[in-house]
Formats: sequence, structure tokens, C-alpha cells
Amino acid sequence: MNALMDKIADKILPFAEVLSKNKYLAAIRNAFVTIMPIIIGCSLCTLLNCVFLGKGNYFDKWFGFQGLDIVNVLGAIGSAGMNIMALLIVYLLAKNLAKEYKIDEDAVSVTAVVCFLIITTFGTDAKAGEYIRTYYLGAAGLFTAFIAAFATVEIMRRLMKCKALIIKMPDSVPSGIARSFNSMIPVIITMFIFGIVRFITNAVGTPLNDLIFNFIQTPLTAIITSPVGIVVIYFLYMLLWGFGIHTGYIISQPILEPIFLINLTQNAAAITAGHAATHILTKPFTDSLMFMGGAGNMLALVLAILIVSKRKDYKQIAKLGFIPSLFNISEPIMFGLPVVMNPVLIIPMILVTLVSLGIGTLATVTGFMGYTYVMTPWTTPPLIGGFLATGGKIGGLITAAICLVVSVLIYMPFVKAMDKELEKDEEK
Repeated sequence: MNALMDKIADKILPFAEVLSKNKYLAAIRNAFVTIMPIIIGCSLCTLLNCVFLGKGNYFDKWFGFQGLDIVNVLGAIGSAGMNIMALLIVYLLAKNLAKEYKIDEDAVSVTAVVCFLIITTFGTDAKAGEYIRTYYLGAAGLFTAFIAAFATVEIMRRLMKCKALIIKMPDSVPSGIARSFNSMIPVIITMFIFGIVRFITNAVGTPLNDLIFNFIQTPLTAIITSPVGIVVIYFLYMLLWGFGIHTGYIISQPILEPIFLINLTQNAAAITAGHAATHILTKPFTDSLMFMGGAGNMLALVLAILIVSKRKDYKQIAKLGFIPSLFNISEPIMFGLPVVMNPVLIIPMILVTLVSLGIGTLATVTGFMGYTYVMTPWTTPPLIGGFLATGGKIGGLITAAICLVVSVLIYMPFVKAMDKELEKDEEK
């Protein structure tokens, strides 16, 4: 078995290493990590308005908050972050990638924002004048933001290498002003290139935002979140974890979370508007059902060890890892037990993830759990996360509890198998 694991590791480790070192994925990951506090804060405001203060909800029935400034203020905070998410991302992506290339971060990042707006659809109104719909600046514009940021950086990086395009200022000129003049021609050329792209898409009759949304963002989201796609992804996700590769950094944050964040934003917008949410898969869905105690529902493994294991060393490690697992920190168990490179535990780790995914999906579509639309911190304790992510629905808490119990039951026979393995070794 160990020989087989070594062969598998030899095949997948180079692929994982390529993903972990990819500068584009790293830029996406770091950008979303930066805005995560904003997204959580906005979600908190949505939770307060939709669950407690909104019309017909808990406290409104008793105190009548509807119409008070607090409701409007919380609504404004929630919209402020969510509705300009793409604008924040385009700036951060360009800045992160420019830093990687060691070129002028400020010039590149602000140019990327302008270039993003150049290819964004503008509207006009007789009274308001020219405007941009927040639809294009929010989740629907994320993939346009990716393309605009990466294209801006790559274009400017190449233009800045051309000495003929760099305006050299005398040494007496302050460095800030000199740097601004150095990048002036590359900035202007880059903006004109994006202007040409807008001219072409206008001639076609379909804005670039809509082309990207319809032909890239929507199909890619559909493929990844399809039943087959998501099962394959999380099978590989947990398999890589089993070989000690932190897939949260190379798969979840740069690839899955942007799509899950789009789903969450659209769910929150639907709930706020009084409509039904439609997306099952969001980050709080995976955090509160599939990653209780960390990847592979590590809290379930801790409980299984404490319940059925006879090994003193395992019980000691489980006790040490219990408190961290209550805040979804899995590393003490993952690497202390260890779970990684352990053929007995890799199998149930994959199983509990996929089974919890299935239970959560069934509970959502049947209406028992409700859709997740509130971004909770990843350290939110198990069960509580399911309750908060669904806007305070008891079904969310019960579904999380069911996933936890089923996961414990799945882990139990494998924990017993490890006990027997020790007994055989001792007999030898």
C-alpha cells in the first residue's frame, strides 16, 4: 500500500507544485484573502437586516425597526462592498502581479482599474447623466476583472521594457514625479489598446462584459458546480490533502472561491430582494458542512478516535487537536496523527467530504436547510456555522449535525482498523 502511495505521490506532486507556484493563481488567492474581511462584514449586515431587522423578521415583529435609519445604513454597508467587488479585485490582482514582476505597482494597479472601466458598459440617463451599473462592478464582473488586470500587467510589463517609451527625467526631479513620467507612455498605450477592444465589441453589438459573462464565467461556473464536476474536484482536493498538499491554497482560494463568492453574492442579493436563492455551492456551505474541524471534517475524526480507539497515543493527539478543530484548524490532526500519507485515513477523509456534500445538497434543494447566503468566518465553530450561513435557520444547524454524526460513523471502522494494525505490529 505504501509503495502504491509513493507512486501516486510521484505523479501528482509535480502537478501540485506547478499550481502552487503559478503567479496568476497566487495573485487571485492573495486578492481574495485581502477583501475577505469586507465580504464578511457586508454579509453580517445582510444577516442582521434579513433575519433580525427586516420586515416581518424576529425583532421587527416586536420593535418595528422597519423604516429606521439603522436598516438603511446596514443595507448601504452591505451593498457598498458586494457591489464593487470586481473593482477591488482588479486593483488588487494588478498590484499583486506587478509586485511579482517587480514593476511599478501603483502605476499598473490604477491603470488596470481604468482599463477595466474602459471595457465596462456605461449607461446614460437624461437626469443622472452617465453611469455604470453596479451589476458590472460586482460578482458578475469578476472574470472581466481577472482578464483586465492580467492583460494590463502583461501589456505594461512589455512596454516598460522598451527604453524608447520611457521618459527619463533629470536626477533633480523628485522620485515620485520621475516615476510617474517613466510610466506615462506605457499607461497611455495600454489605455488605448483597451479602448480599441471596446470599439470592436461595440461594433459587434455586445459589450465585452456580457461576452465574458455569457461565454466564460457562466459555462465555467456550470461545469465546476455540476454534480460530476464538483465530485471530481473534491475527490482530487482531498486526495491531494492526503499527500500533505494544502489544497486550500492551490485549489480552493484561487479557483473555487471566486466562483463560490459569485454564488454567495447572487444568493444574498436574491434574499435581500425577497426572492428565492438558487445556488447551492458557496464557501460557507463547504465550510459549515464539509470542513467542520478543517478539511475532511477533522472534528469527526477526533470524536471517532475518542469514542472507539484504544491507542493511548491517538487519544492524546485527539485531545490536543480537539480545541483547534472546534475552530476548523485541522493541522494538529492532519500532521500530528498523521492523516497525511496514511492510506487507512485518506479513504474516509475523501468519503466524509463527498457524503457531506451530498447531504448538504439534498437538505438545500428540499428546503430543509435553506440556501447559504451569509459569509461566515472560516473559524466559526461547527454547527453554529450552518445556522448563521443560512440566515439563522434551525435546519442549517441540524444538517450540519447530521453531517458530523455521519462523518464520525464513517471514520469509526477505519480508526478500529488502525488499532488492529498496531496489535499486529506488536505481535510481530
